[in-house]
Amino acid sequence: MPKDAMPTARAGLNQLIAQCRRLEAAMAGGQDPAASTAMHRFVADMDARRTPPGMWSPLALSVLVMTGGGGVGIEVLSLLLHVAGAAWAAFALVAICAATALALSIGVVMLMAGRSSGLVVVKRLAITLVTIGALGLIAWTQGDVRAVGPVVALLGGLGAWLVLNSSGFFVFVGYRAARRYLDRGK
Repeated sequence: MPKDAMPTARAGLNQLIAQCRRLEAAMAGGQDPAASTAMHRFVADMDARRTPPGMWSPLALSVLVMTGGGGVGIEVLSLLLHVAGAAWAAFALVAICAATALALSIGVVMLMAGRSSGLVVVKRLAITLVTIGALGLIAWTQGDVRAVGPVVALLGGLGAWLVLNSSGFFVFVGYRAARRYLDRGK
């Protein structure tokens, strides 16, 4: 995607996903979009740099999502510790962290491959972390859980959401999608 055709962070993540889906549809239909020349220039500009802009974003996203997943695990551990016992609570903690890592790995690998479905996966992970963290804070006000888990989940989810809506992330995703489009003919 050329830089001038890329959505800005103000336009939103949904517009970026829609634009990536349109590019995927063009690839599936064998169409050559009108922006092909601009796309070649965009990829050439990014390749000419030592590090493409936004290259930091998958790492930051991974750290924040895993932090939030750990917070969810702590939250569930806190809930299950008194009800199910220490062994089951610890198992739930490990299972939640493993499930978060698996979903994150799938999303980031698809994202690195320039697929819009990777964007959808990481977007849903961030929203889930924010939601669970907010619900945990509500439970904390009722005295059901300790505050550390929900706060960590909420901060991890909000941080991931900020990364997903940053301009560096948009440039990086545009670069990966354009690279995928241009490499399809090789």
